[in-house]
Amino acid sequence: MSIRAVGIDLGTTYSAIAHVNKHGVPEILANAEGDRITPSVLLFDGDDIIVGNYAKQAAIAFPNQVVEFIKRHMGPDDFSFEYRGEQYSPEKLSSFILARLKHDAEHRMGHSIEQAVVTVPAYFGDRQRRATIRAGELAGLQVLKLVNEPTAAAFAYGLAHQGQDMKCLVFDLGGGTFDVTIVDIRGNDINVLASTGDHQLGGKDWDDALMRYVAHEFSLKHGVDPLDDLVAYHDLRQKCVSAKLSLSRRPKVNIFYDFQGQILRQSITREIFEDLSIGLLGRCEALTLDVMDDAKVRPQDIDTVLLAGGSTRMPMVRELIRRLFQREPATDINPDECVALGAALTAALESARLTGDRPPIDIRTHDVTSHSLGMVVYRDNKMHNSPIIRRNSRIPCEHTRDNYVTTHDGQSTMDLWLVQGENPDPLNCNVLGHFEFYGIPPRPAGATQLAVTYRYNANGIVEVEAMDLNTGQTLAHRLAQGGVTLEDLASNRVPMHIALVMDCSGSMYGSNIRDARAAALAFVDRTLDRSRHIAVIAFPGGLRAAPTQDRDALHAALSGLSPIGSTPMALGLQQARKALKSNSGAQRVVVILADGHPDDPAATMAESQRIRRTGGRIVAIGVGRQVHQEFLMGLCSRPSDYHHCNQSVELEGTFINLATELSDPS
Repeated sequence: MSIRAVGIDLGTTYSAIAHVNKHGVPEILANAEGDRITPSVLLFDGDDIIVGNYAKQAAIAFPNQVVEFIKRHMGPDDFSFEYRGEQYSPEKLSSFILARLKHDAEHRMGHSIEQAVVTVPAYFGDRQRRATIRAGELAGLQVLKLVNEPTAAAFAYGLAHQGQDMKCLVFDLGGGTFDVTIVDIRGNDINVLASTGDHQLGGKDWDDALMRYVAHEFSLKHGVDPLDDLVAYHDLRQKCVSAKLSLSRRPKVNIFYDFQGQILRQSITREIFEDLSIGLLGRCEALTLDVMDDAKVRPQDIDTVLLAGGSTRMPMVRELIRRLFQREPATDINPDECVALGAALTAALESARLTGDRPPIDIRTHDVTSHSLGMVVYRDNKMHNSPIIRRNSRIPCEHTRDNYVTTHDGQSTMDLWLVQGENPDPLNCNVLGHFEFYGIPPRPAGATQLAVTYRYNANGIVEVEAMDLNTGQTLAHRLAQGGVTLEDLASNRVPMHIALVMDCSGSMYGSNIRDARAAALAFVDRTLDRSRHIAVIAFPGGLRAAPTQDRDALHAALSGLSPIGSTPMALGLQQARKALKSNSGAQRVVVILADGHPDDPAATMAESQRIRRTGGRIVAIGVGRQVHQEFLMGLCSRPSDYHHCNQSVELEGTFINLATELSDPS
């Protein structure tokens, strides 16, 4: 049997690649230097991009050309590495590491590798998982599956102890991330019960604690901080990492460090190191207690504690395990390699599933999601995180809600903001995106009922789809453009472009036009701010001021209005629609100030419907003693958008269409 799919542990500090051999046994594939793990470090050297030990050693000599700890930046768009004027994203940088592993493995195995299972921290969210798949694709790999690192470790352990039933706690402390997972192994089934973690907690933080201490001692002695110099920073890091590793084997080390001709000889005991990092260990302990609470197990219910990740070699970690569980951790699988071995087993199963071959092993894994999936709803004038799929639900999983309705006449789109996290305040969660579903046939408000299905697939990646229950059609969707954030919504900073459409017909002579001008001027003064632009359109008269934030220009345009003839309101609305059309990404609002007696009521109503169908909102302000209120209300997006001229009109910044629930699911 020949299985060409491999398993890859893409780590923060070290990475490894493994395969299942012809005997059905997983084994690590050493790199070109013969090492079983490869530093996840890149050196940009002219036209060459070097991965591994040489890159790690070159950090002192070429600090501006070396990049490391890339995994901590996966997902968000706030990091890139620049070299020779070119920007490299975290997924592109990660692809170079994957490509190096792939190349060395192909050389060792004697054939090409096109498919892989790649591991990720269990606590990785949707964005980090998507970025990992993208990195694999950039490296020329078809990523068959993402598997959580603790699950992969448990898989390797379960194979080594096949036939034994046990509850296993996987304590996975790597170079940059920490996961803790409880797994129930029963026969050939490996069931994840609960998982939690912190993808910004790992061995690097222990290194940083020691670096800060040594740098402080150097500064006290010599009056200069070596952390301010990039070359000195990398030199100190290498010495502190070496000291940390030595402290796992002996109780005391000496660090010799020189900078700018000044020398420091610093003695570091294991006790000092553990005192410096006691807070980091406390975070690990708190998360371990949390996952046991989630899984509803006690320490005495755990049969074995499996260590994964090189940072678990620190004596303080093993002492924590002894104190919490009154037992020694399992040491029969190399913590640096168990994740890659489990990934290789998963790769063999996935490859066999795709080809229809008999799988080389008979073990099944069942994982869970480490984050709740929720949507943002707007109730009681406040945004809430409404949970849909709870944390630690078995994946793949999905949930459908069919209690959504459109909120205004002619609505053709529905927006959903999805978040991952447990906090009821969505601002304290990870925002996955603002999804816009479109193609809803225009109907009266509330007449369209929508069913939305939320899904975690087998990779722990979020999928969402919506169906118009009136027609049974699945709606197309896209990520909404424009850069509006939840913070904008919460703080009333949503970009908004407003057209003031003013009635300048003969019926507005006298006090009517004066009242309309006064109301419009007051509206401008209350509404105009850094996120809002206002245009002025007269009917008849046309565009008097393009969308602007110039208060003086708006005042001048409004003050110059006077009644001059007929009432082409439909033309005024058409001109407003065109004036706001180019302002993509901003909410579009048309505010009509009129008495409601247009020349062509049917054309006016049709134009208002076109504005609403394309996502605009219409507000009407009745002016004069002979106001046709019923007609003006019919133009509005919703009944509450009609006002009298003597009323204060405030436009909320939060009327981007947050989906409204018919009932509170909680």
